[in-house]
Amino acid sequence: MSDSRDASYYRSWMSSRTVSRRGLFRGLLSPAKKAVEQAASPEQTLLVRQCPRPPQAVAEPLFIQKCDGCGRCAEACPVGILSIDKGKPALSIEYAECDACGACTSSCESGALDAGVVMDTGLRPVILPQCLGRIDDLCRMCEITCPRTAIFFNQQNQPAVDSDKCDGCGKCKLVCYHGDIVLSLKHHDS
Repeated sequence: MSDSRDASYYRSWMSSRTVSRRGLFRGLLSPAKKAVEQAASPEQTLLVRQCPRPPQAVAEPLFIQKCDGCGRCAEACPVGILSIDKGKPALSIEYAECDACGACTSSCESGALDAGVVMDTGLRPVILPQCLGRIDDLCRMCEITCPRTAIFFNQQNQPAVDSDKCDGCGKCKLVCYHGDIVLSLKHHDS
């Protein structure tokens, strides 16, 4: 099947298309913005958690240095939410929440998990737009079950998370029977 369109057809088609000034600058500057972000990221990725860690993990650079990947923390976890991924422990809150029992910390001999560090998995709930609590006040399961009262609904039925109160246990995600809560890593390391 041959194409009857030749160079003059495409030239006339392109000449009839207009590009707005905003579209032109967006098209010209967006690759530069991505390049700047990629150039800045190698130093920052060393400081930011790459995946969820056990609750009393030290700061990520020190954790990477101290953890020897022995797996004692994963074996000690009574609910089985720790696994060894790429030689380091990773937390996966899919079927059980972290109850902050401290078994992983007490089993760690390398010093990567420290009892002096505040219990925090580094995960924070993100409540999706289709949350039924936004429509009316009938569903407030996440707010009710949060042990630290970090999730609340304002007067406009919009959910909010107090990141300072949240310890990333994941109970809100598991109790949401609609699946409207996902957990993501917070953007700073504590």
